[in-house]
Amino acid sequence: MMQLSVRLVPVDDVTLVIALTGELDSTTKPVLAAFLDPLPQTPVKQVLVAAGDLWFCDLNGLELLARTHRALQEKDGYLALAEAQPSLRRLIALMSERSPAIPMFTSMPEALAAAGVEAYRTPEPPVKRRHLPRMRPVLRTQPSAREQARPRREPEPAQARPADPPIELDASRLPKIIFESRSLRHEIRHQQQALQDRLHIATEARTRLLRSRRRCDDSLLAMRSSLSEARSILTLGQTRRVTPHFSDRGP
Repeated sequence: MMQLSVRLVPVDDVTLVIALTGELDSTTKPVLAAFLDPLPQTPVKQVLVAAGDLWFCDLNGLELLARTHRALQEKDGYLALAEAQPSLRRLIALMSERSPAIPMFTSMPEALAAAGVEAYRTPEPPVKRRHLPRMRPVLRTQPSAREQARPRREPEPAQARPADPPIELDASRLPKIIFESRSLRHEIRHQQQALQDRLHIATEARTRLLRSRRRCDDSLLAMRSSLSEARSILTLGQTRRVTPHFSDRGP
């Protein structure tokens, strides 16, 4: 994405320096137009554009500069370029055939001299405030005289934590509790025995079921063998009936 940086440097009441950095085309044109369009309604008459860091400029950007130049000419002013790139110079030379040419200077001091500015200094960047040095703490091995004279406070003895109150048991309820616990243990044992009996019964039933299944398989196999033998005998009997018997005597 193309970007354009605009920096305004007022020289005096009628002279303004505009430093451009980046690319000037249809997307970044509104950024520069926000600064140039209000200038004809101000006392500024001479606008000097520092274009040394303007890497690219198309017809849209150049038309904006030319429009501002024509507006300033109406009040005896102008817009000039300083330190323009060779490509921008050729583009201005081609457009000067149809519209008034924008003045160009090889350096900013030359452009300022043409504008009647004798001395010009770029604003210095603000001075950064330095932090004050921090003092390192000094380790003291011996107490100072003030600390020695100060009375020392003895540490207060730690207060003993109150003991928890003893748990009181009602002796009259012990027989009932013991009886209930015995009843519960007896009931648990009874339930365990019942579960074991059910498990034993289920195991025996499974064993009998497996034996019955095995007997059924044996019976089914025997029935199949008997059926196969019966079919063989029946087939052999039918074959004997159909086959003719020939005697030794003639007709």
